[in-house]
Amino acid sequence: MFKTVLNYKLVATILILTSSVMAQTPLKKAKLTKSDRAEWRKILAWPSECEETFQEQYKDDNYAGLEFHRLAPKQNLVEILCYRGAYQPGRVFMFLDEAKGRSKLLEFKTYSREKDGRVKTYVESEIAGLTDFDTKTKELKIFSKSRGPGDCGSLVIYKFINGKLLVKEARAQSCEDDANFDRVHDPRQWPKVAKP
Repeated sequence: MFKTVLNYKLVATILILTSSVMAQTPLKKAKLTKSDRAEWRKILAWPSECEETFQEQYKDDNYAGLEFHRLAPKQNLVEILCYRGAYQPGRVFMFLDEAKGRSKLLEFKTYSREKDGRVKTYVESEIAGLTDFDTKTKELKIFSKSRGPGDCGSLVIYKFINGKLLVKEARAQSCEDDANFDRVHDPRQWPKVAKP
């Protein structure tokens, strides 16, 4: 019982300290540099593997690789670049609630379509793809190419309700053995996933 009480006190202390740091040091959310990224990592603590890869690939740049998308007052979706990739970058995302002094690494439902039409579903925290956040609807669109020409892969639109990540729409197209440039390359025209 003593350990349980001690653990609760430790968690409460961490939350209070995180909240206190955020309140006393309002960190920048725009025009960020690598030093800003380092300060935010102390608070958000995204995965080390992501950070190590980013530091290696961007060692000669003063690029932060960090974007904040406002979801609600004091609530942000934080987009954190991990690597460049061959034809699309890889990222992780975090939900930041500054009012409560909390953050969490988000997990995304992703999809791939087999040649026979079956759809496989995965849950991943690191996503490779091209992203677009709509500031009006607060929706995040991720187009993930399965290969360079972009003739197959997935397009998923995510929405946020009270900080919870939900799939609004998902589309996926299977890859043929050879890249076919006559195939539909616009992912908005790909077949919908029936029950995302």
